[in-house]
Amino acid sequence: MRKMNIGLLQSTLLTVMLFTQTGCVFGLFDEEPTQSLIQVTPTIQTSTTIQIETPPPVKKVTPPVATKAQTPHVECTDEVDSGCQKELIKPEELAPKKLIQVNNQIHKLKSIQGHNITIEERSTGYSFPEFQNRIVVLEMFGKNCSHCIREMPTMRKLKRRYRNHIEIIALQVEGKMSKREASRLLKRHKITYPIISGDDAKALQFHVQSTFGWTGILPFIMVIKDGITEFTYRGEVSYNRINKDILSLLK
Repeated sequence: MRKMNIGLLQSTLLTVMLFTQTGCVFGLFDEEPTQSLIQVTPTIQTSTTIQIETPPPVKKVTPPVATKAQTPHVECTDEVDSGCQKELIKPEELAPKKLIQVNNQIHKLKSIQGHNITIEERSTGYSFPEFQNRIVVLEMFGKNCSHCIREMPTMRKLKRRYRNHIEIIALQVEGKMSKREASRLLKRHKITYPIISGDDAKALQFHVQSTFGWTGILPFIMVIKDGITEFTYRGEVSYNRINKDILSLLK
């Protein structure tokens, strides 16, 4: 019994010593537990600046401009905007017999529509045996002259309004026309008045430029009554202007 008490005492002492060394014995009897003060040093995050290297600017490469191919010459087109200036007829271009200037020379011509037209020279103008007692509008025009093309509606309008009082005769002086393009010109622009090829009327062109001061500008129009040139127009003329002048001759 004594030995048992001694063993129990030893066990109790050993347990007390263990509690004392670990400090747990104080915690068991404290009213409030002691909190350990832990000093926390805040971690400061320093922002790292990342430098992004800007790529060099991309050079704009302009693609090479394609050179527009030369458009082949198209006969009788009103899209062609030529200078509307014709070279003058030179004396050496005329037939030898035409070099001798004869007063009241007679030009026997034929329109591309197939009509015979006679034009007799006068010192003040021209007479037209086939169109007696009519005012004649004699026009020099070019098949590729944009101003001449724009003037065609004016000629058509005059022809409709004064069909019993005037006649229009046009000389196409800007190069030779084939039968096909001549037919296309008449149809496209609804031309009913006679047109004469300039190659058939070089002597007449020479007389117009040497007598009435035609410089080769197109169109060039002469309004003729009773063999006298009453009005001339260099370049495109408006309908109102030429209509006003014709009315003055009909009074």
